[in-house]
Amino acid sequence: MLNPQNKLYRWGPISACPLFMYFAIETAFAPLKKLFGITYTESLIIFKDNKVTWLLDDKDLGKQSQKFVDNVILNKIKSKKYFNLWNYRTKKLNGILNHLDKIKLKSLTNINLINELKKFSRFYNDWFIVTISLELAASSLEPLLGNKLRKYYKDTEEKIYQKAFSILTAPNTLTFYRREQKDLLKILTLPKSSRNKALDKHQKKYYWILNSYAEGKILSKKYFLDELNKIVEENYRKLLSEIDEYPNKISLEKEQILKNINITLEDKVIADLVEKFSRLMDERKMINFQSEHYLELFVSEISKRSGFAKDQLKYLLPEELANIFKNFDKNLVNSRKKCFALSCTDKKIEYITGENALSLSDQFLNISNTSQNIIHGQVASIGKSYYFRGTAKLVPTIEDINKINPGDILVTTMTSPDFVIGMKKAGAIITDTGGMLSHAAIVSRELKIPCIVGTEIATKVIHDGDVVELHCGRGIVRIIKPSVN
Repeated sequence: MLNPQNKLYRWGPISACPLFMYFAIETAFAPLKKLFGITYTESLIIFKDNKVTWLLDDKDLGKQSQKFVDNVILNKIKSKKYFNLWNYRTKKLNGILNHLDKIKLKSLTNINLINELKKFSRFYNDWFIVTISLELAASSLEPLLGNKLRKYYKDTEEKIYQKAFSILTAPNTLTFYRREQKDLLKILTLPKSSRNKALDKHQKKYYWILNSYAEGKILSKKYFLDELNKIVEENYRKLLSEIDEYPNKISLEKEQILKNINITLEDKVIADLVEKFSRLMDERKMINFQSEHYLELFVSEISKRSGFAKDQLKYLLPEELANIFKNFDKNLVNSRKKCFALSCTDKKIEYITGENALSLSDQFLNISNTSQNIIHGQVASIGKSYYFRGTAKLVPTIEDINKINPGDILVTTMTSPDFVIGMKKAGAIITDTGGMLSHAAIVSRELKIPCIVGTEIATKVIHDGDVVELHCGRGIVRIIKPSVN
């Protein structure tokens, strides 16, 4: 069991259910070790209040990450095989998703329905064994690039260094959420007579974009129409132009930085790898969201046939869901809904419920608030200037995203793509966890807003209504004026 006194790497809490998360959990240990010889280190994963938190020993994780980068990613032959396998398994998974689009689950017998679920689970599992390795690669590649980049800048050039690091770790392509926004804006350039049909196509292409590890949503045409109506009030042509120009602009900025510092070939290889993994992070999340749509369809159909509620079924694991017509332990599900912990190693995964799980939750998740007015983190995006001051809003999960008003500073443990609704309104972002390849970092650079990640304690120090200042030349967050509450 993890030692709570050690420095822990903390992922979450984010909205999630065991069924949707388990594909990532199961593949991160023995299957990953079998494939690449590395594994996520001993972990404690806790589901409570419809959220999940994944805890690992920070030092041990760093060792596995470095081993993966040295043995696989920086090895030309193994690296090529790794990326080929990524593409192959992605193609296979997309094939099964296309297959599911062509059948009606409600027309299948129970046996055939479960067979389709098992087939989907097998391909999704195989895909995750490869893609779950992303964080392991990023955890070492990102600081490796940062350290190599430092030698090109003087100590007095910290601001220039931070800006260069931010630009070099940005993807050269648009994120999937930004592509959706671009396609939506393009509808406004069409004749009014053509917009309705274009909106139908847009809905069919992007209905999944607000999915999460908790549920798969089918966004309606009305949702996108409402988003379109919000955009009409803005200068949409200017925004469309900015989005269109982003890939070329960021590529040119990178070329200029590399030329200015006269980067070595060895260091450029690292920079290129970081950019590639930045793109893959976004690609994985997109496919992850699309896959969750089909999981939601299976859950809905099985719920209708079994009489068990969807929220009950989502506390089952994939194999348990596949046996739903043979066995369903209602007491076990109710116990998991209160609190469900998984103690994971590459040898076994232990399931913990009831008082034992609640005890672990109290021990590992109840972190006391601390009192200080200056915190430090990593500059992920400078924004339009090195300084930004605004009102802080704490957003623990997506349920709190509507607290964000235009110009507010979004403070959270970590962001995920379903946070984008609020991120587009935010003036700046501060997170407890994450690095230069995190979701918050990538999106903030696209939005051109300041972002400081990896503060570890922002959500324990900053309160709703605090006036906060970000210094993006140094990675410093300062509480200027505490809220009166």
